[in-house]
Amino acid sequence: MNTFLSFGTWLKARRRAIGLTQSELAKQAYCAEITIRKIEADQLRPSLELAALIVNALNIAPIEQSNVVHLARQR
Repeated sequence: MNTFLSFGTWLKARRRAIGLTQSELAKQAYCAEITIRKIEADQLRPSLELAALIVNALNIAPIEQSNVVHLARQR
């Protein structure tokens, strides 16, 4: 069985795993909290720039950063 994990679902799980609130992540990624809420609900796809800021705020290993940004930009 092939299970698709959306960026929003992944983001919410990762954010919670490292103990950040939506508000804290938004501050670190220089965006509005509503933006994080919409991304996590798969109602909004982040721009390339915002995806990179989110990846940086989540302390993703450099070797994985491009994969995560790619997931963020997919429809």
